[in-house]
This record gives sequence, structure tokens and C-alpha cells, in this order.
Amino acid sequence: MPSYDPEFQDAAKATPESFNPTPRRNGCWFYGCVFAIVSLVVVLLGLAVVAFVIYRTLTQYVENYTAVAPVALPKIEITEQQRQSAVERARKFREALKAKAKTEPLVLTGDDLNALVQESDKLKDRVYLTIVGDKIKARVSLPLEEFINTSLTRGRYLNGEAELKASIRDGAARLEVESIDVDGKPLPDNIRDLFAKPSILELDKQGDRDDLLHQIASFEIKDGKVVITSRPAEPKPAEPPEPAAPPMPPEVPKPEPAEVP
Repeated sequence: MPSYDPEFQDAAKATPESFNPTPRRNGCWFYGCVFAIVSLVVVLLGLAVVAFVIYRTLTQYVENYTAVAPVALPKIEITEQQRQSAVERARKFREALKAKAKTEPLVLTGDDLNALVQESDKLKDRVYLTIVGDKIKARVSLPLEEFINTSLTRGRYLNGEAELKASIRDGAARLEVESIDVDGKPLPDNIRDLFAKPSILELDKQGDRDDLLHQIASFEIKDGKVVITSRPAEPKPAEPPEPAAPPMPPEVPKPEPAEVP
């Protein structure tokens, strides 16, 4: 007859402590974190590659299309009297625009434009303009670091020429760049096409970006001159008539004094 051992019977029924039929809930969380970390690493690597490509591209453009020294631009051959005349005419025209007053069209030659350029400290001796037919040709020699101050642009100069058309109609300005040469070389097609769009600087007619711009009726380049015409002066609203004076009350005759007998 087999003997009964309660400890042996209970041991056979016991479940080992190391076995857990219920899956741990932190497994999905753990793998989710791993996936997120891996995805982040992939994104960072992708950004690093893109940044490297952009850096190499910018470096290539800076080396190919900028110079380490400025170029000399043509000297402006006008008298002091001509310079003062151009500046004064432009000042009076601007004041008339601000006041919305009637004024004659402003006519500027290439020398006049260069005289106005010389009034700007940033553009003086760095921009030279000529007018040929209905186009403006600009020659520039600009230090890049004054516009984009990075290690790539320090000590580099943008020496180039551009040919463009400009116009203003009913408050909308349009600038069409027809050709750009930088450091004696034409720009790549993908960059040149960005500037070749006629609406590259088109402004919203309804916007208030510049009140003076909306006071210009037309800006035309023709016959080697720039002609800027202002809008007609707005008529002043008629003053309301003065109210008529109220009628005077009729005079009441004074009673005559009674005669004393």
C-alpha cells in the first residue's frame, strides 16, 4: 500500500515560479521605443546627408560664382549741379506722392539713377546702372558677408551684371530679369529660371505694402529714360454749405406814449 506524502503531492501540483503564461505588458512599449529611436536615427542621418549636400552645393556655388576681390565699376561722370538736381527732383516727387498732390512726371536718365544710387551708403560705388532702350543694365560688386554673414561668404564678393525690365501699373510692380552673369559666367539654368519669371517681384494690388507705390500710376523705361507718373490728385470733398441763418423775427412796433391832457 503506497504511503501518502502530502509534501510530495503538493509539489506536483505547484506551478514553477519562473513560468508566467500571461505576456508582459511592457514588451510592446519597449519595442515601440526601440522603433522610435531607430526612426529618429534614420531621420537624423537623412538630415545630415541633406545638410552635407546643401553645404557642398553652396560651397561649389560660392567658389564658382563669387570672387575674393571686388571689381572696379565705371565712374559716374556728372557735375555736382546735376547730382543735386536729380536728388532734389526725386525728393520733391516723393513728397508729392506722400501728400497725394498733383505733380509732373519724374524723368530720370542713367546718370540721374547713378546719382541717386550714390546717396545710399550701402550701394555707393557698388552699383552702376545704364539704360538701353526699354531695359536697365546693372553692374554690381557687393561683399556677400554684408548680406549673408557665414564662414562661406566672408571675404567673397558678388561681381555680376544683370539686364532687366521693370514696370508699375495700378500699384502692381513687376520686375523681369532677362539675363544674369556672375563673375563672367551665366547662372545655372535652375537658378536663372527663378529670376526669369515675369512676376518675380509682383506685388498685390490690394495690399498696403508701400503707400508710395500705390500712388504711382506708371513706371516705364523707354527711349533710354525712366518715366514715373503719379496718380491724379484726389479731388477734395466739397465742403457742406453753411446752414442758413434762421429768419429774424418780425419787429413789433413800440406803442406810442399816451398824450397827457
